Amino acid sequence: MKILLSLYLVLALISTQFLAAFFFSKGRTSYRKAFSALVLAICIYLSGYLMIINTSNLQEMIFWNQIQYLGLPFISVLWLMVALFYTKTIYPLRKWMVALLFLVPVITFLVRLTNSWHHLFYLSFEARQLFGYYSLYMERGYWYYVNISYTILCLLLTVIIYFWGHLKNKADYTKSNFLVFLFASLLPLIGIMLILFSYEKQSIDYTALIMPISLLIIGYGIIKYDFLEIRTLARETIFENNLVGMVVLGPGQRVVDFNNAAEKFFNALNITLDNYPIEHILSKEPKLLEIFNSKVTRDFSLVIEGEERFFEIDAVPLGNPHNGTDKMLKSIRDVTEVRKIQEKLKVLATIDSLSGLFNRAEFMNLAQKEFVWSKRQHKNFSLLMMDLDCFKAINDTFGHAAGDEVIREMGRLIMSNFRKTDIAGRIGGEEFALVLKNASLKEAMKAAEQFRKIVAEKKVICGKQEITFTVSIGVAAICFDNNDSCILEDLLKKADDALYRAKADGRNCVAI
Repeated sequence: MKILLSLYLVLALISTQFLAAFFFSKGRTSYRKAFSALVLAICIYLSGYLMIINTSNLQEMIFWNQIQYLGLPFISVLWLMVALFYTKTIYPLRKWMVALLFLVPVITFLVRLTNSWHHLFYLSFEARQLFGYYSLYMERGYWYYVNISYTILCLLLTVIIYFWGHLKNKADYTKSNFLVFLFASLLPLIGIMLILFSYEKQSIDYTALIMPISLLIIGYGIIKYDFLEIRTLARETIFENNLVGMVVLGPGQRVVDFNNAAEKFFNALNITLDNYPIEHILSKEPKLLEIFNSKVTRDFSLVIEGEERFFEIDAVPLGNPHNGTDKMLKSIRDVTEVRKIQEKLKVLATIDSLSGLFNRAEFMNLAQKEFVWSKRQHKNFSLLMMDLDCFKAINDTFGHAAGDEVIREMGRLIMSNFRKTDIAGRIGGEEFALVLKNASLKEAMKAAEQFRKIVAEKKVICGKQEITFTVSIGVAAICFDNNDSCILEDLLKKADDALYRAKADGRNCVAI
């Protein structure tokens, strides 16, 4: 009898070790980690029982019973956690919930470890011969009944969770999964009941004998329905490990699920996601709450570690609104890098790289928009055309690098000496243009003259050489109260004609 029982336990140990390694290697989701820990705890428990039945020495039996309690107290709570994770009854578990669940198992482990000091767990030990081998009989103490009550409670809750999941789930595939786990969870509960009511007579650990059968049933479920491999892998790949934050909102806008990326996003806002309505969670973030209540794609920016990050928050309907299972998936996509690339492309397409001003195409585009707006609002519109004097001589005398530096300096001077609302562009080699918004001809001429003087006083250092340069400016303006038939091209030509007159008048001057 001992040989058959030992062979049975050895085979069970090999199976449990294989299952633990298999599930741990397949992923790191909460469900897989809990199941791997459960199988590992069962493996420790069975190992201790195998050693107990293969010795007749009482002290060795007591030692191996102590080893059993490295895993035994945690089996029922891990079994419950697997049920919670798989059915998403409570997901994810908060740290305080985990601490509460493991409180009794941890105390049980410590009480059993120090039992020789206080005898709260076992009052006495005795080796009894049974069916050709020795078994360990233990007289139970106060804490034994506390632990066994908690174990029964966890297993009962597990059975109830799977039974409720079976009743409320409409898919045959998932209902079958719940039935497999439900039946596998009932067997350890039966084993505990047998221990409680027949242990005095036979001293047999029925739970250790039944536990491998439970694992065998679960293994059958894995092979039959593949629910651990397909469902969990799909969730891990598509949901848990997705770089896009995902929050699932159920009826009443209650948060029913979320992934790691979403949790990281909300942590940056000092917000903890939990199974509450989104209105409660985002009560201090009205802008974000408005976005989450919206059913269209919205943008949201957030400073994370000193850097502004940009997010697109989208809404995808889930479930069936007609049977009360409608849900909403809110995806939170970090588009910061995309925005940066778009901004760079925009700069390349619209900004002159040398002067830092708008290029010709963008200047004409913005000038036309401003011209139309001024015309509609009957506002003044002024235009400056500027040309660096004798720029070819600068290139010929000092080199093209010096000429480039003069262009750069001209761009800096324009940006720093005109209003931020004005539109400035480099429209040719050494030619620049500027739109002065809502400025009269007199105001434009005054601004142009001031700028001409600033340029004339400016010196550019290139290497060891000091370069001075001047600018000729042509000014044209229109008041739409007096002339509504003018087009932008007319004004550009007038400003260009004025620029040529300034050149003809000896350069370094302003003409209107």
